[in-house]
Amino acid sequence: MMPIALARQEIEILLDSPNQRDYVVSAYGDMTVQNGFHRYMERYLVNEARAARDSLAAAEVRKDLDANIAVIREVMQAPRDPSARGLAVFSSVARGLRQVISLPFPVQDRLVIDEEPFLLPLLEHWYSEPSFLIALADSNEAHLFEAHHSRPVLVRDLEREDADEAIERDKPRFTYKKRFAATAHERLHGLEESPFLRQICEAIDEHWNGGQFAGLILLGRTQDIAALRKLLPKQLDDVIVGEATHVMTTRPDDLTEDVHRLVGDWQAGHEREILAELNERWKQDHLVGNGATEVLDALQQGRATLVLVGHRRDIPGAHCTSCGYRFGAPVATCPYCQGSCRTINAVQDIMRLSMRHRVPVHLFHADPKNDPLERAGGVVSLLRAPANWAPNTEAARASDERAQVV
Repeated sequence: MMPIALARQEIEILLDSPNQRDYVVSAYGDMTVQNGFHRYMERYLVNEARAARDSLAAAEVRKDLDANIAVIREVMQAPRDPSARGLAVFSSVARGLRQVISLPFPVQDRLVIDEEPFLLPLLEHWYSEPSFLIALADSNEAHLFEAHHSRPVLVRDLEREDADEAIERDKPRFTYKKRFAATAHERLHGLEESPFLRQICEAIDEHWNGGQFAGLILLGRTQDIAALRKLLPKQLDDVIVGEATHVMTTRPDDLTEDVHRLVGDWQAGHEREILAELNERWKQDHLVGNGATEVLDALQQGRATLVLVGHRRDIPGAHCTSCGYRFGAPVATCPYCQGSCRTINAVQDIMRLSMRHRVPVHLFHADPKNDPLERAGGVVSLLRAPANWAPNTEAARASDERAQVV
């Protein structure tokens, strides 16, 4: 069965490339059926492979390319899950690399030959479509869902063990003094004292710690939600995206409308908060990195707390083949070790380093004609500390041809 979402480990396997010059062929295929029954990805692959052979002069490189293309064609011709909407294949016969990822989202047919896997479509999707944990609960049962692309999927059910038992044990006793003795009946106490609600909170906490979620959504009756919020650990209460009244159900489709609304409202509010903080930092010129060079410096020096990416995906950068440092401008010589640099996609490297160092990334979904980060070169990072050293000043200024931020 097709995975409901990309697993982080599937991407992390490809993040760290060995220090060698062997090429990796990255192929993306659109698995959706077009014109009734045709798929065009194999035809595209053949045409791109032919063009690549013509442009490669070294016979050894062409030989490796033919071997990698054969691996990719074999994978794409093999029977696949019909529900898969995309396919990503990474092959390097020289390195012994063969990674196949079925994608729950469509991708554009693409073939990229480079020294590192081309991961931009996967990273962009990972950061642009965060996952959410949903808890639908009442005093007798609870259901946990995961929402990927605002589409809920049921992952766990909980039921109160004594829900159907008689409650004779809870009846108050009549004493010889004609008074009622104390009783432990749950209806005489607050819901927050319910052992079952505590069990639900423990299940939510356990599932949250075992996944990668952007927020928590609570559904159910108002009084049950209020009791859950009192019992949840503080770190979970702080990440609640929203809450709504909802009848008990195990059908994910019944939750789609509420989840889509709550996630949309949260994303819009979250984006406004980010822009407000960014504008204030720009105004004060305080702990903000502007442009790809400053963002890459912050990531490599451990100073970035949040990376913001606008609508540009074609920012050129450089990677030193000697010391490994990465720059947000296409420099030919490393200003540190004087080693030679090769051209890279700076946006991809920013997302790669962010995932590797567990730095959150926010991709803006606003109108492409109104990029809020255009004045800073299309990418910005919020910092925890100022830079105590920097690469060549001219290279930094050349990054993305960015405008001076005032």
